[in-house]
Amino acid sequence: MPLPQINLDDRTFDDLFNEARRRIAVYTPEWTDHNDSDPGITMLQLFAWLEEMILWRLNQVPAKNYIKFLELVGLNLQPASPASAELTFTLSKGATSAIVPAGTQVSLASSGDGPPVIFETTGTLTAVGLNLASVQSYDSAVFTSYTDANSLQADPGFPPLSAAPQTNAALYLGFDGAFPPGQHRLSFYYSPSGTPATVTGGGDPLAAAAPPVAAIWEYWAGDTQQWQPLTVDQDTTFALTHTGAVTFEAPTDAQSRKLGLLTKPSDKPYWWLRYRIEDLLGAGYENPPQLQGILLNTITAINAVTAREELLGASNGRPNQTFQLGHTPVLPLQTGVTGIVAVDEGDGNGYVTWTEVGDFDSAGPSDTVYVLDHPTGLISFGDGESGKIPRWLSGNGSNTDSADIANVKATQYQWGGGAAGNAGASQITSLLAAIPFVQSVTNLRPSLGGQDEEDIATAQDRAPMLLRTANRAVTGDDFAFIAKETPGAQIARAQAFPLLNPNFRMKRPAGGGLPQAEVPIPGAVTIVVVPQSDLRMPMPTAGTLQLVANWLDQHRLLTAELFVTAPRYRQASIQVAVIANPTADAGIVEAALQDKLLAFFHPLTGGADGAGWAFGGTIYFSETYRQILDTDGVSRIVTGSLKTYLDSVLTPECQDVTLGPDELVYSLDHTVTVTYS
Repeated sequence: MPLPQINLDDRTFDDLFNEARRRIAVYTPEWTDHNDSDPGITMLQLFAWLEEMILWRLNQVPAKNYIKFLELVGLNLQPASPASAELTFTLSKGATSAIVPAGTQVSLASSGDGPPVIFETTGTLTAVGLNLASVQSYDSAVFTSYTDANSLQADPGFPPLSAAPQTNAALYLGFDGAFPPGQHRLSFYYSPSGTPATVTGGGDPLAAAAPPVAAIWEYWAGDTQQWQPLTVDQDTTFALTHTGAVTFEAPTDAQSRKLGLLTKPSDKPYWWLRYRIEDLLGAGYENPPQLQGILLNTITAINAVTAREELLGASNGRPNQTFQLGHTPVLPLQTGVTGIVAVDEGDGNGYVTWTEVGDFDSAGPSDTVYVLDHPTGLISFGDGESGKIPRWLSGNGSNTDSADIANVKATQYQWGGGAAGNAGASQITSLLAAIPFVQSVTNLRPSLGGQDEEDIATAQDRAPMLLRTANRAVTGDDFAFIAKETPGAQIARAQAFPLLNPNFRMKRPAGGGLPQAEVPIPGAVTIVVVPQSDLRMPMPTAGTLQLVANWLDQHRLLTAELFVTAPRYRQASIQVAVIANPTADAGIVEAALQDKLLAFFHPLTGGADGAGWAFGGTIYFSETYRQILDTDGVSRIVTGSLKTYLDSVLTPECQDVTLGPDELVYSLDHTVTVTYS
């Protein structure tokens, strides 16, 4: 059983005061006025209050010790992480182009009573006054228009290179004008309903693996030049199989024409780019690309604000100095950055950046290091033995504080982040500073990934598992726990399946009284991860899977063959007719029943305990029945009306439905009929 929580003294103010008042008759019987107006009673109340404060502080000692023990074993609170959004800019009427500089700030239209939630663009964007007027797919024989599907930006999306891409299959993009000179960006969004491929630990397979096809970006240069290669600076879509962007230099000799399905006299000619498959590499695509949308004038922004050249103050030359940053919480250092604090020691070198460290334990007297508490923004320097003391500079040699020269500054840091940055579509719309020729901005997709700093209670809950694993994955529970600890990945759930290779699944035939089962693969372990998401079918991206795989690869045993994959989802749908209570509103009952069933069949909030549907968890007919009857306003279920569908297939009536060990259920809608008799 778990260790009990120990309260060293649980007496309250009333307990202490009443205990002291009861002793009056024993020690001072002549004291007979016990009303609040008596000065002696007032003194008792004062001492009772002081003693309650002392007891309260005493009871904090175990928690203080616990936190110190967590620090000793290397457990730190997970820092806040910023949400990420894709911002689409719209130009003023008649404008041909506009430069949206890196660091452009856009805030949520409404952030409640708190401070504004600000997003900053991560790069420079050249926005253009063009429209993507036509999206067509060519399967090497027939054109198919996906213009309407692209405008919807909705799941399940469309196949940009046909359902079975072959040589010369192509994606054609028609624009209603020519791109002005300069670098431009097209954003491609992978459909979340598509399951990303399983990845293995070690390295970056996107960098090491060969793409599935040899393809080229081209533009139409007129009847004489025909199709010419487009100068592509960067393509992060990995042959249109991942969410990413294509940046390219605008061609100067592009021409317009009618193409594909646009052959009528009323059809307008467009300026065309195309992505064409020159050859299949090996078997080509394992899963044909499925895009949800292609957007112009769109760039990534994160829920963080950049502070630059913030002067912190003057060093006084004493040990253990502290300085306070102006904004909090401070986000972790970006990749490749060693520190944000610079010190001028008057040696002619100007401001020199010092290195950020977690503590001064391994620092020597001349090591230029500092410690930063990211939640509070407090910067601490060493004592001259563990960490160098910043040199004191005086303007006139008087050794007075008023003459000290400010020589400590923060060069650049980012602050912000948190769950407040997770916003719905079309919520990030307020430009904080006007940009010439830019009319408006919005996020066509929800912003995701924001998370508040971990609290002490959560850290205490995971501390025993951290001590048990010792950063080494041996058992299935170890793999699952360490997967959830992956830095930079928002993993809500993880489950390990030993002896399972998702790329090599073989079934043992049923017989001899044994059910059909998968053949175990010695040495293999598969970790299925579910990301933190507001979607009804949370699907990890290829990048998330790779983060988890690379993190686990550092902690696995040498003999373990590691695979990280997305869940195998099964869609559950309920059809039911219920009788409502006479005083209940049928519309409210129907909505409540829909919400109840959607939450019940959910990977993160489902199941009888609301902690998420268990991997391989059986859909019990009786439990579904209970969920419906427990809904407010439901009197009873019409006999024989309760039916369960799995992947749109009706299951046997009144029977439980069994799932595979690594399968999860989700639901999109349910058929509910509410009547009064």
